[in-house]
Amino acid sequence: MSSPLTLLVSVITALLLSFVVAAAVMHHSASGSAALDYQQDRLCAESLHPSLETTVRAELVTPLLADVRANAQGRSPLPATYTREARTDFGGNQTYAKFGYRPGATDHLQVLEGGSKDGLWVPQSIARTTDLQLGKRGMNGALPPVTAIYADLRDPLEPYWCSERAFVVPNIHSRNDLLTSVVWMPSEESFAALPPQLTRQVDVTVRYPAEVPTTVDEADRLLAAGTALIKPYDHEGFRVFSPLVHPIENARETARNVRSAILPLTLISLLIGLAGVATVTAQWAQRRHAELRLLWVRGSGPAALGGRAVLELGLPLVVGGALGLGVAWLLLPVYAPSTALPAGTVPQAVVAVVAVIALSLAATWAAAAFRTHRAFQATSSGTRLRRVLTALPWELATGALAVWAWNRVQHSGLATPLKIGGLPRIDAAALAFPLLVVLTTALLAARVARWALRASHRASLWSKPAAQLAIRRLAAAAGPVTGVLLVGVLAIGTIAVGTSIAGSQKTALDVKSGMYAGAESHAQVPSDVQLPEALKSNSTIVGVSVLNDYTALVVDPETFARGAYPSGVDPALLTRPLRVGTAPRREITLPGLPTINPTAHVPAFPKLGTSGWVVPRSSIEDPDDVNSWHVWSSLPLGELTAALADSGIKYRNVGEKSKAVAGLAFLTIQWTFGFVTAIGAVLAVVAAIALLLAIEVRRRQNAVSGAFSTRMGLRPSALLGSHLLELGALALVAVAVGLTASAVSSGFAVPRLDPAPRMTPAPEVPDVVPLLVTTVAGSALVVLVAAWIAVRAVRSARIGELIRG
Repeated sequence: MSSPLTLLVSVITALLLSFVVAAAVMHHSASGSAALDYQQDRLCAESLHPSLETTVRAELVTPLLADVRANAQGRSPLPATYTREARTDFGGNQTYAKFGYRPGATDHLQVLEGGSKDGLWVPQSIARTTDLQLGKRGMNGALPPVTAIYADLRDPLEPYWCSERAFVVPNIHSRNDLLTSVVWMPSEESFAALPPQLTRQVDVTVRYPAEVPTTVDEADRLLAAGTALIKPYDHEGFRVFSPLVHPIENARETARNVRSAILPLTLISLLIGLAGVATVTAQWAQRRHAELRLLWVRGSGPAALGGRAVLELGLPLVVGGALGLGVAWLLLPVYAPSTALPAGTVPQAVVAVVAVIALSLAATWAAAAFRTHRAFQATSSGTRLRRVLTALPWELATGALAVWAWNRVQHSGLATPLKIGGLPRIDAAALAFPLLVVLTTALLAARVARWALRASHRASLWSKPAAQLAIRRLAAAAGPVTGVLLVGVLAIGTIAVGTSIAGSQKTALDVKSGMYAGAESHAQVPSDVQLPEALKSNSTIVGVSVLNDYTALVVDPETFARGAYPSGVDPALLTRPLRVGTAPRREITLPGLPTINPTAHVPAFPKLGTSGWVVPRSSIEDPDDVNSWHVWSSLPLGELTAALADSGIKYRNVGEKSKAVAGLAFLTIQWTFGFVTAIGAVLAVVAAIALLLAIEVRRRQNAVSGAFSTRMGLRPSALLGSHLLELGALALVAVAVGLTASAVSSGFAVPRLDPAPRMTPAPEVPDVVPLLVTTVAGSALVVLVAAWIAVRAVRSARIGELIRG
């Protein structure tokens, strides 16, 4: 405890080192859970467990459901039965209706009139058609009395209904008059008692509600158990749905991609951390030099003296390792895409941390043994080894790797499907390109800095003593200075690369989804529709005309910008025909449109991407001749459909931006570089600690130099300015070089790291001003603290004791 700072630095170094390794293990596992959760959000929770659908005769429904319940193996199946549409008499105008029963269905409907659950629940659409009144019994009294009228179900559906969408939401915009909403029966027995003319065929669905899995292992177990459960029914006549198959495969592939991408960076961080442990050990050996020499004289060898270092520094390293594991667990929501970890992840992290602690202890022993061997046995051997390692052109090797990685960037073949399906391979070498550029730049900057410090003795700035003293102090500590510069450039460059690429992927997914969908939400409507008041300020009507591979949009120039996704197209251009992107430069005729040969051109357009045409609505003679018409809105889908339904407008084929593109490939890259950002933050802490440690190691030299300088007339403000110049120059170079390297590498990599290159626009580097301000502010704070420590050491020094020492 005579060197509390050394112990504190040892604890922090081990903490950061174990944090990196434990966080890598947890982040890799969490990425699989996050991928699964992302895909489950596009599925129905009630149909995650494998489920069944079939069509049978009415008399077979009851035996089938009895058999399903008998073979449920402890689960609670949720069956549903639906008749086909049939002409039905409710006492008024005749209409078509379909009847259904599903346990709990009436608990998930919006009651408009009545509400008793012992009779029929009729949808509002049928009640309006037949002028239906509560209490009436249809089919000449063969049906139970009507006890409730409910609001027709519409998109987006609540989770209870989403698996039944094909049966409960009619395609009401179709020309088929038979399509209708469901009349709900009060019980399974009442459904079985329906008149035969209504139950010629019955559609049966059997869902197995289960707890939504949060990890890949849980989903795998759910899929395996469900597959075994419904295996007896997996034959002709039954349709088996297992929607978890592809999400599980994609989640495992995502976890593998993330692991392969972060493994090299984790190993580099591990090496840097072990180098930090060796540096702390060297500082400890310098403080214990007299004691170690006494032990040496008494017969202790380098191995024994290395053991002495382990005895003293081992406990702080173990404590730091345990703290690092705890910090990695506590900060999981900050750096990981999910907090759901598969069973066994934490034990794996513990094993990794134990291995790191063992390596740290080994590095401590080796560093102390080597230091004492060099100090007491072979003074020149260590110098020669250090010179050889310094002279080796490491930046050429990393530069060659960067060139190879750039080639992989150009040929990585990243692509993503528009719907759930196979996940493309993410090339880890391609993702490493910007980091290799930063590493090469950091090594080159360290070498140039070493050359400059060697030549700094030629500088003569005694007219400005603060600057001259700063240069001499930097030159006197060339080794620590270049080490701090190397780690500082790596830290700043890594943070900048991580935030830039992760931000670009997040923005690219959002913008590509918006351009592909055309708007925040959309729905197909009749050709003669007029926007209701609730949609006039936030929506527009767009026509779509398609012929083979050619597509044209019919837009309203006055309202288009209100509902369409912002695309930067000048609204004035929409008053005349437009050619979009690579569309042919010739006359073309599409259904419902006049012959068009536009002279105006835009590179991209919502929904069309980079190929198609746009015409104003005023040029259309008959809207019915256009293939289809859609409402595009900036509102969420639920608000759009509610406004249409409230206005009595029929709609179908709804969609929304958030589910337009399967963005798992984008998210994989985003999660990978999110971890890169976390590693950069750790390296920044390492750089700050290394700087403060270098100041502490040079405390005596700085105190002597500063004390004599002040005795010779150097003002305290000039002394502070000298240290600010010294440390500020180091921080400025690290910030400038790190940000420049990241800007160049990200500028080249971001447009190429495009999982969906066929969709527009290409990813772009986000605004770096917030990062620049944060980096400069953080660096300035570290410089101020370090300068204050150095000046405080001078002011508190006793010159007589320093000279005697």
